[in-house]
Amino acid sequence: MFSMFGVCIGTFALIVALSAVNGFEAEVTHQMIGKDAHFEVMNYHGEIYDPKLIAKELMSNDKEITAYSPFIIYKVGVSSKRANDGVVVYGIETETAKNVIDLPSKMIVGEFNLDNWEDSSGTVRHSLILGSILSGRLGVSVGDRLVLQTFQSPDEIMGSGPRMMQFIVSGIFETGMYEYDGNLLYVNIESLQKLLGMQGVSGIQFKVKDPWKSEIHVEKARNYLGSPYYATDWKNKNQTLLKWMNYEKFIVAAIVCLIILIAAFNIISSLIMVVVDKTKEIGILRSMGFSEGSIMRVFISMGSFIGVFGSILGGVAGIVLCIIQESTHFIKLPGDVYMMDFFPVQVEVLDVATVFVIGNALCVLATILPAWKASVMKPVRAIRHE
Repeated sequence: MFSMFGVCIGTFALIVALSAVNGFEAEVTHQMIGKDAHFEVMNYHGEIYDPKLIAKELMSNDKEITAYSPFIIYKVGVSSKRANDGVVVYGIETETAKNVIDLPSKMIVGEFNLDNWEDSSGTVRHSLILGSILSGRLGVSVGDRLVLQTFQSPDEIMGSGPRMMQFIVSGIFETGMYEYDGNLLYVNIESLQKLLGMQGVSGIQFKVKDPWKSEIHVEKARNYLGSPYYATDWKNKNQTLLKWMNYEKFIVAAIVCLIILIAAFNIISSLIMVVVDKTKEIGILRSMGFSEGSIMRVFISMGSFIGVFGSILGGVAGIVLCIIQESTHFIKLPGDVYMMDFFPVQVEVLDVATVFVIGNALCVLATILPAWKASVMKPVRAIRHE
């Protein structure tokens, strides 16, 4: 029973750990793909002045590209009546951006609208949307006013000072990732051009049919456009995090497998004790005609039953816990540490099958030594054993 319980705990822990790694990876990549385009084209020399022309040329050259949208990205200061902060602002086109990023589905208050709005005094102002954590930090909601201002470089300190523009909050989004919800806001691209004094855009965002093959489209864009343009995809922008997640799954699985290995040693010790305790009975069976192979099969069957039954109990318990967590999110996480506010899990059939195979294989291998020890006993000596 104790050996079976050890296998049960090991299988349970391994399935939950692998499901957690899968869930974390899936949630993070989903948020990264939703917030970022599949790949971007930018200019080494600064602004791009003809984004539509470049986008249409690339789409005619690469039929897998499904949509594009120009953008501007910049760091600005933001001020409300209650607080000041530094954030990253994206200037986007409302209509084309809907086809490239998944932001409209993340709105929790207001709407995905960057057109001009009227504030409480009836004045028409530029609108913006921002993350839920940032809105809480600034103490604003839909209809409140914010002031965006550019940061000064050392050359501008003695000049005319930073440029400022008032905006009104039209919506609040929540992606579930702390870094995005606490540091991003979006405005209309024309408004940001006016604030920054720009004529062009920072780059062009593209969406492709298969985001996991984005590096292929990046290479096509680089070869077609050449210098001074360059392209980068969402994988390259987040390569450190993606590599870490791949290594993490292997390391977690290897460490948790030690639990099953310990359970396998429990099986060895328990079966050896059975051999010692049943020495006389083994001798009787041998004298009645049981072959060495038959004796080995008896003990291998005992160990296999322990492994199979323990892995089934642990596997079912782990899968049930993961399903409950996946549907209710009852286990919470601090969002500022883990980039999400719940413990993500995702059960994969291949992982479950691998755990069962490895767990049972270890348990069967653990039976070989005691089974061999039992099979090589001499019948007469075993019967005379006291």
